[in-house]
Amino acid sequence: MLHRTICAAAGGLAGLALCLGLSVAQAQESRLETIVNRDKVIVAVSSTARPNGFVDEAGKLTGFEIEFARLMAKALVGDASKIELMTTTVDGRFPAVLSGKADFGISTATIYPDRAVRLAFTRPYIDSSTLVVVPKNSPIKTLADLDRANVTLGSTNSAAMVERAKRYAPLATPVFFDTDSAAALALKSGRATAWQADSAAANFFVGQNSADFVVLEGSLGTINNNAIFMKPGDFPLWLALDTIVREYVNGSRYGEYQALYKTWFGKDPPPQRPFNQN
Repeated sequence: MLHRTICAAAGGLAGLALCLGLSVAQAQESRLETIVNRDKVIVAVSSTARPNGFVDEAGKLTGFEIEFARLMAKALVGDASKIELMTTTVDGRFPAVLSGKADFGISTATIYPDRAVRLAFTRPYIDSSTLVVVPKNSPIKTLADLDRANVTLGSTNSAAMVERAKRYAPLATPVFFDTDSAAALALKSGRATAWQADSAAANFFVGQNSADFVVLEGSLGTINNNAIFMKPGDFPLWLALDTIVREYVNGSRYGEYQALYKTWFGKDPPPQRPFNQN
């Protein structure tokens, strides 16, 4: 009886050890190894959000975030061309990484506490805010003017934009679109009388259409942080991505980041350090 009890206990311990061993092995597996072995990164991006990600006149997918994704590929696998750009809608960007179809995403994703519950974010690679664009001859002169029954406020259908429309213009009629390009077209056609958009998209649009449109002074809400997002629970991959972002934005690769930023926004990014090193 005692012999059987000891054997059963030993068997139980062996099974527990096996389970623990498998758990440790599984915990140590990282998508970072998959990326390195595949020798290519798969990144969820936008193709309809100028100037971050869009198809240019030559049919090439480009933009600030697209080229930043290439810099990430260069750091991860040694070659900026070893990248698969998976274009998604605003609603599809997070499912693309949560389902494992993409390694990570760079798609104007603002860090919000509720998003941090289901996604892992790196440190920000750019600041952003939400601006409002109107025609130059519009009676809408201030952000407060948005909250009127005769205003039609266009935007993408992301949860953040939907919430912002309800908060800042509850009397207005909201119209939502799958892409910023569609929302901008609605503004141009008159279907929307105002358009709320990420600051990069709004400023780029007005820069291209300065004779007809203006950005209202101020922003809807505070300055936000846009960051790379990925499926949570993979610390090695997150650490690699976060470290690479830090080196581009604040460290050894700042020169490359500065050149990229200036190409797309016509000005220098925030300084490498908030203080003078000299």
